Amino acid sequence: MHANLTKYSLIFCVFFLLNCNYCLSQNQNKADSLIKIFKENKASLVQKAMLLESIAYYHPKLDSALYYANESLILAKQSKNQMLIAEAWEQIGHKEKLLGNNTKSLEAAFTALNIYETNKKPEKAAAVYTQIATHYIEEQEFNLAIKYLKNSLAFYQKTNNSYYIALTLINLGEAYRMSGNVKQSELLFLKVIELNNLLKDNLIYGYSLGNLGLVYASKKEWDKASNNLNNAVEILSKMNDDYSCSIYFFELGKIYEKQGSILQAENEILKAFTLAKKAELKEQIRDFSGYLSIFYEKKNDYKKSLEYQRLFQIYQDSLINKNNIKKIEQLKAGYIIGQREVEIKNINTISKNRKNIAILLGTGLFIFTIMTLILLRLNRKIKASNIILSKKEEEKALLLNELNHRVKNNLQMISSLLNIHSSEITNNKAKEVVISSKNRVEALSLVHQKLFQDGIQTKVLIKEYIEELVLNLIHGYNQNIKPEFNIDIIKMNVDKAIPIGLIINELTTNAIKHAFNGNTNPILKINITQNMDYLTLEIMDNGIGFSSEEINKSNTLGLKLVNSLILQLDGNLKKMNNQGAHWLINIVI
Repeated sequence: MHANLTKYSLIFCVFFLLNCNYCLSQNQNKADSLIKIFKENKASLVQKAMLLESIAYYHPKLDSALYYANESLILAKQSKNQMLIAEAWEQIGHKEKLLGNNTKSLEAAFTALNIYETNKKPEKAAAVYTQIATHYIEEQEFNLAIKYLKNSLAFYQKTNNSYYIALTLINLGEAYRMSGNVKQSELLFLKVIELNNLLKDNLIYGYSLGNLGLVYASKKEWDKASNNLNNAVEILSKMNDDYSCSIYFFELGKIYEKQGSILQAENEILKAFTLAKKAELKEQIRDFSGYLSIFYEKKNDYKKSLEYQRLFQIYQDSLINKNNIKKIEQLKAGYIIGQREVEIKNINTISKNRKNIAILLGTGLFIFTIMTLILLRLNRKIKASNIILSKKEEEKALLLNELNHRVKNNLQMISSLLNIHSSEITNNKAKEVVISSKNRVEALSLVHQKLFQDGIQTKVLIKEYIEELVLNLIHGYNQNIKPEFNIDIIKMNVDKAIPIGLIINELTTNAIKHAFNGNTNPILKINITQNMDYLTLEIMDNGIGFSSEEINKSNTLGLKLVNSLILQLDGNLKKMNNQGAHWLINIVI
């Protein structure tokens, strides 16, 4: 998994070529200024499309940048301006690549390339050739990647564009390095450094040094590799180039690890991980967290190893699933439509046959033999209809399962959006409200996840659901709390499980946030027992308990929600001080 991480230095250089100093263009002020102009200015359709494309170019938030690029494409199509359409697709391809959506990125790049070549725009096509080359490198089809890069290089040499010649040589050198041709790669990077003596461009110099460092690392010339990588980081960090710096920090960490400098290796790899999270680079977050999981496992630090393994799995699932969801949904939609058409035809056929039966019965006994034959035929059709009905029931169950899956995915998407918004909010009170909302959405999502995992079941196993819900909350707030569970084996319909989960979510969150101030051994107990038609819930902690005012207080949003849910379940609530807070809830089931 980790052997391919060095490819990212190439990929960054490629995107730099496409966007011309992209790391410098990540400027929120420029993006905000352009957004203001877009909102206030009564521009033409073409001008609006160009403004949106510029906003996408400058916006430092990748999700937002992709949104503006797609909006630019919509207006460009309305204007029927082929160059604007191609530029929007090119920008979409760039953003999708940074977000880790490789299939969408490649589709967008080929769409842009087709328009540029049709309209005879070789200068535009040259940049897209380089973008496409990165995808072939990721597929380890190095010969194709080198072919596309040589196409770009031929155009820039023809136009004598030294700047883009240097950038393309960097990418070509990296392609040779990853294909195993280390000698050719080293020659190309040294040629770029020589060419940069005239250009005097710090970015080109930084990339050349960094990628040359990767060459020396592959040759196990550790001192040369470390020196080049450190010099590259020093240059590029001043230019806020988080993407390539994260790659070079990571490579430095691997070098130090191989040399036995474990603490220095850990520092460099964590720097790489922090930069990747800051820049929202999904593939790097996935790969760096995967590497850190193995790194800490070797150090016998299993807690950290597990944390990074969980993070790796989250991003791994995200990157794998996104490429197939759209195609799967289209196939399922087509399947459902086809089934509905067959169903309508069958109903019409049965209706017509029943009408014929009524007419035939009125003709009398002299056609009894014919009637018998018809009845036998109908009997066979009824059996066939019963088989169809049985299949319909199975389909209904499968569709219900699919519905739970889609609801789970949608709720997880909402949770992710709330998480993103919470990171951007500076007001602590507002941020807390958003985080609380995110936790409630995750509690709902977990129910549908359990239903999806259990196949066609419509009931939730409360023990598994509550334990996972509480552990997720503790992990989410990064608290060292020892939860104790005493939960009966109970299966419950989703309409009961959801409010119970939300109640426990609110009370557990309250304990995590307020109960254990200064407590060095925090304990949280969750008891759920069934007695006939009643369910008893107890949430207890060894925290500071309730003050006299808090015992009677019920006007907070969380308590209002809890009381509303308990009322919905025909239950009652008591809160007490018992060496800490003690919530006692009885619910009719």
